[in-house]
Amino acid sequence: MPSVSTEWWLLPALFAAGMGAGFINVLAGAGSMLTLPVLIFVGLDPITANGTNRISIFLENLTAARTFYHHNLVDLKKGMKLALWTLPGAMLGAIAGVHIGNLWFQRMLVIVLALSTATMFFPKIVAGKSTRPDGSASPWLYPTMLTLGFYGGFMQLGIGFLFIFALRHLLTRNLAQVNAYKTLIITLYTLPTILVFAWMGQVHWGIGFVIGIGGMIGARLATGLTVSRRGELWVKVMMAIIVLVMAAKLWV
Repeated sequence: MPSVSTEWWLLPALFAAGMGAGFINVLAGAGSMLTLPVLIFVGLDPITANGTNRISIFLENLTAARTFYHHNLVDLKKGMKLALWTLPGAMLGAIAGVHIGNLWFQRMLVIVLALSTATMFFPKIVAGKSTRPDGSASPWLYPTMLTLGFYGGFMQLGIGFLFIFALRHLLTRNLAQVNAYKTLIITLYTLPTILVFAWMGQVHWGIGFVIGIGGMIGARLATGLTVSRRGELWVKVMMAIIVLVMAAKLWV
């Protein structure tokens, strides 16, 4: 287990970082941009930070998924099926994530994020080209879940954007439902990836649970906004802000 700083203020700082990340992750994604640097700052190496961060991701998405389910925004059977398609890729990605990194993949991610955010502000243009009934799955949906599972297992950073983009164009244009399915899928594939990182000795459980508790609170606040009357606007605005920050960070 790597040594970490023992300064008294670190626990409140970790809790606050988790709370902010949980709020951002549920509304849009990229909350790991906040927690990963904090985890490295307290003394974890990047790989252990990547593994430890999964604890918060699991807890905050579990919190959000339960709330969305109670608001009837997700078909549990369909969500489980989507999550199962991500599992093989997520497991392979987690194994790869223990060993390697990929700068060029990050730069490709910047382009995808920018395009996906732009299309969300022009829904009529995108929807007009599709004859598929809203809510019915495109044939491309399940292979896409497999691919996204690999990236989620490998790095996780920004996966929320990619799931929103895929689900919005391949399943439903309702952003509240998209967020509901996204959180359920991430919850279910994240648990086995935690076990992979833990098996490799790349998880600090104490720090992970401190951030995770904060993440659960942030997630609960964000779900309240998502299911509100202006929930879709909140998601769009948060995505636009976060994607600009994330694109600049990943490109440098």
